[in-house]
Amino acid sequence: MSLQAASDGLKAQEVERGNGRFNPPIPYIPEKAEELDPDREVPSVKVTLSTGVESRADMWDGSGTKEQFLCHMMTMRETLGGMGLFLRHEEAEAKTEEEILANAVTAADKEKAKASVKKHAKNVKACKEAITAAKEEVSKAMAKILSTTGNFFRGDGKTPCDKIVTEQTERDDPWIDLRGVEHTGVRGKSMQAWKDCFMLMLKTVFPNNAAEMQKFYLTLIRHSPKISVRAFLHRLTTVAGYVVELPGVINSRDAKDTTKAVAPYEDSELANIMKHAFSLKWQTQYDLGRKAPPTVEYLQNAMEKIEVAFRLQNANGSSKNSGKPGKKSSLNDKIPKKKSSHAKHEKPAGKSCALCKKFGGASATHNTNDCKKWDSKGNLKKGFKGGVDTETPPGTGKTYAQLFAETEKLKPRARS
Repeated sequence: MSLQAASDGLKAQEVERGNGRFNPPIPYIPEKAEELDPDREVPSVKVTLSTGVESRADMWDGSGTKEQFLCHMMTMRETLGGMGLFLRHEEAEAKTEEEILANAVTAADKEKAKASVKKHAKNVKACKEAITAAKEEVSKAMAKILSTTGNFFRGDGKTPCDKIVTEQTERDDPWIDLRGVEHTGVRGKSMQAWKDCFMLMLKTVFPNNAAEMQKFYLTLIRHSPKISVRAFLHRLTTVAGYVVELPGVINSRDAKDTTKAVAPYEDSELANIMKHAFSLKWQTQYDLGRKAPPTVEYLQNAMEKIEVAFRLQNANGSSKNSGKPGKKSSLNDKIPKKKSSHAKHEKPAGKSCALCKKFGGASATHNTNDCKKWDSKGNLKKGFKGGVDTETPPGTGKTYAQLFAETEKLKPRARS
């Protein structure tokens, strides 16, 4: 399953608690890489596995996301193991220990070999030569591991790698370890030096407490109804697996004597965290007749059955979220507006006044028995003002000529 397959169309606030205030080293929704040339070819290096099979491995040129860089480092480590380089180093170290043990036995038998001093000295010399040869084989094995590691980087990605390897293996007295402690002498090429280089390369991208942050981030993830249970748990398991790969405080200058390495969640603990990532309704359904999830697989089987049950329930319309208009189907939906019973500015139907229809008026606003304008004979009721304006003085809005003409018309009436 690709990185985007489990998160297409999702937003961070849909699968994370806390409104995105926590910035994890590797989020559930994969980050989008910067705009790159679509015709760009990913550089690769040719490798030969211990079985004799030739293959190609991608090189890191500094372009990509944090998760892609971590995956590249993990793939590089697996490829080095597939080439047999780690096994060769282990065998060389084992042989060195055997030769040292043989030399120690010869030294213990020194008193018994006094009679044959020449033979004893010859055996000691042979053991020392064997030890020297075994140590040289260890150095060659480590040199091969370090040189091959550099082949997995190119361009902007190779510069920090070469600098870190040089400072950890070839720098003159003194050299500094991950915790910032200075050591006298030249460190040389050893397996611990390579592991420190590996961790320092990760710290060029991730913070010192990335492992602690990633472990806490797992408790903030929640399930979105837009994604299936299987895809959700698959992606969550992948994100949880990065905890042991990321740098921790124990590998930094902030570490103390009591600082411990970050341990990943046990399978039962991770399954319980995943259970609480689902909605309360789903958790309640799970708790009916089921025990605490012992494994992620057990939880997945149970939640997939609940997923099918809720899907069928919604399809049959027997739940509140049956898809009818005016119902909120999920927490992510907007609150629907109440549907109006009549159009805007439309008068309620069912009312009619016979008097206002006959003598004039708004007949659709009231019934005949409630009419306050007309009586049964068609006379205006006492106190009804209707549309008469009693506040505006007479003659307002008229010109002087109009008022003079009206006054002239009223003079004959006044004389009579």
